[in-house]
Amino acid sequence: MSTSANGFDRRALLKAGLFGAGALAAPSLLSACSPKSASGGAGGDRGPIRVGVISPLSGAWTVYGKAHSAGFQLAVDEINAAGGTLNRKWEIVLADSKTEPQVVTEQANRLVREQQVDFLAGTFSSAERNAAAPVTTQANRLLLYPTFYEGQNQKFYPGVCNPNIFMFGPEPSEQVWPHLEYVVKRHGGKFFMIGSDYVWPRETIRLTKQKLGELGGSVVGEVYIPFNTPQYGSVIDQIRRSGANVVFLTLTGSDTVDFRRQFAAAGMKKDFVVWTVDDEEAATSGIGPEATAGDYVAFDYFWSIDTPNNQKFRAKIKARFPDVIMSTVGVAMYNAAHMTAKAIEKAGNVRTDSIRAALEDITFDDAPQGSVTMRGLDHQAVLPSYLVRVQPTWTSPDNMFTVVHKVDKVIPETPQCDNLPLSKK
Repeated sequence: MSTSANGFDRRALLKAGLFGAGALAAPSLLSACSPKSASGGAGGDRGPIRVGVISPLSGAWTVYGKAHSAGFQLAVDEINAAGGTLNRKWEIVLADSKTEPQVVTEQANRLVREQQVDFLAGTFSSAERNAAAPVTTQANRLLLYPTFYEGQNQKFYPGVCNPNIFMFGPEPSEQVWPHLEYVVKRHGGKFFMIGSDYVWPRETIRLTKQKLGELGGSVVGEVYIPFNTPQYGSVIDQIRRSGANVVFLTLTGSDTVDFRRQFAAAGMKKDFVVWTVDDEEAATSGIGPEATAGDYVAFDYFWSIDTPNNQKFRAKIKARFPDVIMSTVGVAMYNAAHMTAKAIEKAGNVRTDSIRAALEDITFDDAPQGSVTMRGLDHQAVLPSYLVRVQPTWTSPDNMFTVVHKVDKVIPETPQCDNLPLSKK
């Protein structure tokens, strides 16, 4: 998920009072570590394997930072309890992104040059990922990126189409496409598109329109909203007159809160179906049951999915981090750590080129959402996909969603990168 070119960082969430204030103190999840010992920088074969984790531990995305960090920490706990990797324990060197891309650049440089970490994990938004990308390229370190995002297109290089970045979250052909036919058959194919005015909504809507057209559907309205828009009366009137069946929503932050509450208050929910691809457990918790009841949400993971893997995962999260609302991004961090551990074992060392080659096409069958494979072609995770519907009387993430459609394995579309496979020389 990206931010706008002008650096929007979801301060809107704080403005809305959505998740409360109070930054997460680093010691409550992850402890910073001292610089690497005599084993040297990345590729050393003695001492701990050091990972630079960049999380939003303060600022507007703190609620996401908790899940983000907790997912990775839980995996590291499990890896170390099993003896580490290549008989070496993992150490996390924590950095706070403060939800600011320029801070991410500074932190990424510090982690690879001063702390000499073996690789990086995290960042949250696409703008943060793009800020870290030049550092990963120049220093030849990998970045394990966990967030759902707009898909790989060469025009956004080096943040995507970059051989040193691995994507563990879904892109639109995995998140949206598998469920379009289900929604169209049940509710009709006339979509009104409304999104925040930046790259992730625009690219997601562009790709959704492409697939919708193949299914015989049509777009009867398309609106992009400036950040921090407080009133949606005119947009709601447009939707009312549009003849739409489905309102496809890619608003973020306080804008999704304000829109959905005003949409419900205007009595619109009885005539239109809402489908959002942003509001997972944390965001839905902040909006409330009255404004979200009956809405659709699509992701690769939900806390409430009933699988043996997720039952075990939920028990471990509740025991280790009882105050964390786990989400798709936290699970992606968990998977990233375990899959990289498997890759290091396979490679026999922690050199960047070796890990990169070993991560390609590796599979993690114990992922909470189901088996996950890292596609070697473009470093995009092949994931399950779930469409859920919000329950009308939910009281917590435990009873918030019901799965209505799922695809166990979604092969992403081939990305628009100039050079594939990404790791070819």
